[in-house]
Amino acid sequence: MKTFRKKPLRKASAKAQSAMEYLMTYGWAILIVAVVLGALYSLGVFNGAAFLGTSCISASGFYCTNPILSTGGVLTVTIGQTTGTTFKNVYLYFVPSGTSFSTSDPSTSIGTLSSGQQVTVSIPLRAGSPYPAAYTLGTPISGYLYLQFTDIYGTTEVNKIATVLTKVTARSGGAILSQQTSIQSGILVANVPITITNSQSSATPSPFQQMIQINEGNYANYITYNGNIANFEFFTQSGQILPAWIESNNSGTLTVWVNIPNGIPASSSLTIYLGFASKTTNLLSNSGTSGIGEAPQLSSTYAEYDDGASVFPFYDNFAGTSLNTSKWASYGSISVSNGVTVNGGSYYAYLISSSGFNPISTIADIFVTSASSKWPVISMTNGNSASSTGYFSLWNGTSVNSYSGSYSAGLGSNLGGYTWNYPSVLSENWQSSSQQIYGSNYIFTKESYTTYSLPSSIYYGFGSVDESSNGKISTQWVRVRAYPPNGIMPSVSFGSLSTA
Repeated sequence: MKTFRKKPLRKASAKAQSAMEYLMTYGWAILIVAVVLGALYSLGVFNGAAFLGTSCISASGFYCTNPILSTGGVLTVTIGQTTGTTFKNVYLYFVPSGTSFSTSDPSTSIGTLSSGQQVTVSIPLRAGSPYPAAYTLGTPISGYLYLQFTDIYGTTEVNKIATVLTKVTARSGGAILSQQTSIQSGILVANVPITITNSQSSATPSPFQQMIQINEGNYANYITYNGNIANFEFFTQSGQILPAWIESNNSGTLTVWVNIPNGIPASSSLTIYLGFASKTTNLLSNSGTSGIGEAPQLSSTYAEYDDGASVFPFYDNFAGTSLNTSKWASYGSISVSNGVTVNGGSYYAYLISSSGFNPISTIADIFVTSASSKWPVISMTNGNSASSTGYFSLWNGTSVNSYSGSYSAGLGSNLGGYTWNYPSVLSENWQSSSQQIYGSNYIFTKESYTTYSLPSSIYYGFGSVDESSNGKISTQWVRVRAYPPNGIMPSVSFGSLSTA
């Protein structure tokens, strides 16, 4: 019988050994790939936003390209129009997908947009539905761009000009700062968006002087101001410097007036920017076209950096020693020496503006440095003469030495260092109740024994009266500015600071 010898299971063991060798060789690589895939997933690479494209599809006659969304929630885009006409009072709005256009949507003021012109502008968006809860890298957003403008016939139009699809791809401090620094030769190192909201149902006058108060403590690492140096300025999204005038610096709060050239539409917002240069760079200027100016008494050299004439439609700082007779009609003793003193003598003296103003859309302010003896006054009249047939009145708090159709405000005695204004938006007939003068505890009232209609044009003035001794009033500046809708100044909101 033939005997068969059993052979060892060499084939099976060889396969097992080969498998183990494969795992040992490629296992680490597989593990590394798994770790990388997990990391990419956690970063959101595999969600829909990661593959979202960026586009701006414009309507016929319009141009749109390069929408960029920053981590600060600022959408920057280049737009233009080729309609063959010039648009004025232009505002660009962003309207999120799924919503309808509203003037309360985020917007930016462009000013004038000519046919064939392209501008790069930015719109600070909001957080929370229908906007993203947070603007992290890769966060998507879609919506529409609307252009509101005044056409050649003076009609306000609103057109949807583009569809936008984009995502967050830029960290804060991008396009706006780079535009501005290129214009300003790289002097700015940081900026803050400021959203100004007109909540009223009517537009502001155009231009409009907006009061903005800056808390210096919020920008302690960036801001410098001491009357002889200021390292900040205001500008639009397109890089245009906005004339601005520092009124005061009290307890760490800077009160600044900024000229908004096209005003603010009803129930709308616009965004401007506060830019900071290095803390050793002085941007104070009296030009009104660069940097920022200040009230005359704030500089060590009187009015050295005063650009009030570029900010307000009527302004005088009484610099020098002569009265500007193109701005003022006067009577009595007037003394000018870096400020003006009006001495009533034994009767009265006054200054009244040579220009008339619309009483519905303007308001006058006066900075009083001192007032002595009896009855200094601020007045608004419907003429600029105080002759026997004129229109100037003086109020001593008890009785009125009145001509016709005029209104005045008594300031009391021994006052100094205050800003007073004379609210000029009044009902057709004044109410008998007292009303507040800005910045003080003094009041003005309707002259109780008669009723005057509000004239179509008024002249602002001030003076002094005293029957027995020399009543005086001294001031350093007078301005006329735009009166806000219904007397309510648009609100101001500061965004997040961005650095270069």
